[in-house]
Amino acid sequence: MEDVVIGNTVMDMYAKLGTIDSSCKVFEEVPYKDVISWNSIITGYAQNGLASEAIEVYCMMEESEDKTPNQGTWVSILPAYAHVGALQEGMKAHGRVLKRGLHLDVNVSTCLIDLYGKCGRLEDAMSLFDEVPRTSSVPWNAVISCHSIHGHGDTSLQLFRDMLFRKLPLRT
Repeated sequence: MEDVVIGNTVMDMYAKLGTIDSSCKVFEEVPYKDVISWNSIITGYAQNGLASEAIEVYCMMEESEDKTPNQGTWVSILPAYAHVGALQEGMKAHGRVLKRGLHLDVNVSTCLIDLYGKCGRLEDAMSLFDEVPRTSSVPWNAVISCHSIHGHGDTSLQLFRDMLFRKLPLRT
């Protein structure tokens, strides 16, 4: 077990340093891969701009039947789907999130808002936004950004004003 924890930490370190190849080597050498191992390599790929590779590793994780995606998995893979515009895969992941009852987790919900918004499904993004607890600026930032990238500046500004009216901290 100690080897897994050390391996996960080293993978994370290499990924944060931008040496994803080194992170991959560690992943391959770790004898037992827990869900954190999988999350570490998926996150490493995604944070280094390698969304397709992150999705590929996630698919490998899915094939290993003894690993169940958790909150950390979803907040890593959903942005990867958004990055490549993989709406259908993201919608399937959304279904799995719902089955596991993680749809009200603010981090997971924000990733779903981002996915739908970036893929042009602003109504779906707003529906999710209406369901998520809005006690921090995180989901607000996602929905504001999505409207902005699709040329809806007036809506973005109104949402920003609404967020300010609620006196939410701008950083969390």
